[in-house]
Amino acid sequence: KLINCLIHFYKRLNMIHLKIFHRHGYHATPCNIPDCNESDRIEELKRVFGEALTAVDDASELANYINTRKSHLIVDKCMIVTVSFSTFLVVGGKHGNIIMEGLVQKLDTLKKAAAFALAKMNVDEKKILPKTLWRTVEEMRDFLKRK
Repeated sequence: KLINCLIHFYKRLNMIHLKIFHRHGYHATPCNIPDCNESDRIEELKRVFGEALTAVDDASELANYINTRKSHLIVDKCMIVTVSFSTFLVVGGKHGNIIMEGLVQKLDTLKKAAAFALAKMNVDEKKILPKTLWRTVEEMRDFLKRK
C-alpha cells in the first residue's frame, strides 16, 4: 500500500527542484558608473545559472554550459566551486565579485523521489525504513530546509 502511494506521489512530483541564493555582490545605488547594469546582470546570472544546474549532471560541465549560453549581459569568465551539496558561481562584477549558490535535486530515480516525498511529509524514516535509506531521506530534508 505504501508503494502504491509513493508511485502515485512520484507521478505528481516535479522531477527537478532548484534553489538559487544570491550570496554576495550588489549594485550600489545611486551608482556613479556610467551605463551600469549590475542589477540586470545579477538577475541574468541567476537565470543562466539555474538553467545550467538543471541541464548538466556534472559540475565540471557548468562553466562550459554558462559560457556557451551567455547573454550580452554576461561577458566575464566564471568560476564554479562545489562544497558539499552546494555549487557556487563566482563572477567578477563592476562593484566586486558576484557569488551565487545553487542547490539542485534531480529526482531521476524512484529512490530519490520516494525519499523526497517522505522528507516533504516529514515522516520519521528511522521508524519505517531500513538503515540504508535513512541518509537519502536526511539529504532531501536538508535540501527542503535550506534558505
